[in-house]
Amino acid sequence: MLRQLVISKKIEQRKNALAELLVQEEELQKRSEGLEAAANEAQNDEEIAAVEEEVTKLEAQKAELDEKKSKLQGEIAELENELEQLNAKEPANTVRSKTNESERGAEMNRLHVRELLKTGEYYRRSEVIEFYEKFRNLRAVAGGELTIPDVVINRIMDIMGDFTTLYPLVEKIPVKGTARILIDTDTSPATWIEQSASLPTGDVGTITNIDFDGFKVGKVTFVDNYLLQDSIINLDAYVTRKIARAIAKALDQAILKGTGAANKQPTGIIPSIPAGNQKTVEADANLLKNLVKQIGLIDTGDDSVGEIVAVMRRQTYYNRLAEFSIQVDSNGNVVGKLPNLRQPDLLGLRVVFSQFMDPDQVLFGDFSQYTLVERENITIDRSEHVKFTEDQMAFRGKGRFDGKPTKPAAFALVTITDPVPEA
Repeated sequence: MLRQLVISKKIEQRKNALAELLVQEEELQKRSEGLEAAANEAQNDEEIAAVEEEVTKLEAQKAELDEKKSKLQGEIAELENELEQLNAKEPANTVRSKTNESERGAEMNRLHVRELLKTGEYYRRSEVIEFYEKFRNLRAVAGGELTIPDVVINRIMDIMGDFTTLYPLVEKIPVKGTARILIDTDTSPATWIEQSASLPTGDVGTITNIDFDGFKVGKVTFVDNYLLQDSIINLDAYVTRKIARAIAKALDQAILKGTGAANKQPTGIIPSIPAGNQKTVEADANLLKNLVKQIGLIDTGDDSVGEIVAVMRRQTYYNRLAEFSIQVDSNGNVVGKLPNLRQPDLLGLRVVFSQFMDPDQVLFGDFSQYTLVERENITIDRSEHVKFTEDQMAFRGKGRFDGKPTKPAAFALVTITDPVPEA
């Protein structure tokens, strides 16, 4: 088993190196396109000679890159073949079949993990037991870093929903490696034609490239050394909840206000909202009417939209909007609807609270138009020196995510201001 782990690590390293070469290949392709344009624009022999010199350099770099790629691909193939042969020699009870692989979490979703927790099967699974045994003895792990198995990752991701309000609303895509997603932004009607005619090429849609990176987010968790000696149930509940809570808060903040690649974090909704979708309304007698009017910025009727949600701080709802749900007669008796503070709404529109919103601001949006990419290689490493005197161990959970609004116009930001006093 140890030999397989070493080979798997070599394969992972070479695949990472290959991915870097593919990025370099894209850069060379862009340079090639630039040189092609330069060659077309060259006006004299001197300019042509300069382009020719750059082309020679580019061809040499491409040849070198192709050689490196070929070498890495060959090494990966040899290592994978060696790994397959070693796995074939393992006893039958230690080799994972495709069915068992699915059962052990490779294709397991979060609903499956919930069912496993209900029956207690989760804590009896070999990969969960093996993970927490390694967790207790993390210094024995090569490189000092421990990769969390898929079944535990799904548990962490599921728990994250308990500590967030926005994360459950957005579209989530679990991926590995670098993902480029192509979004068709064309929403024009289809064209009626003869049954034997071909579709006009102008109706193929407008494609927008949206690149997703993998920015790191992490949290240090302190675990009492005595807890490490306790049952797997206590350890799992403590560690997974700590990591999930920390990552959840960071994601909610990034979904709303992330400043993008320049600061190594996802791109938030609020910085991306078009200027035309940012409005101000006064907190006068017509506040509710003027506030709800702004939904028309999103739901224009030109295209179908998903559920529109209103996001705000709790104080904004209590101070500005809750009173509109309370109707009283001249004697002060309640005769109309009372606000449901467990499931707040705004004229039937679902209200979601987030303390990351600024006071007196309301964000309307179809949150399915925000895509969050989840990299599944969450890892844990540790330090025993930070709180050595307190008999505690510091564990750091790290994950990689990226996110962007795929349709910024699906959101509108409204700021509520106090009325200007009459002179």
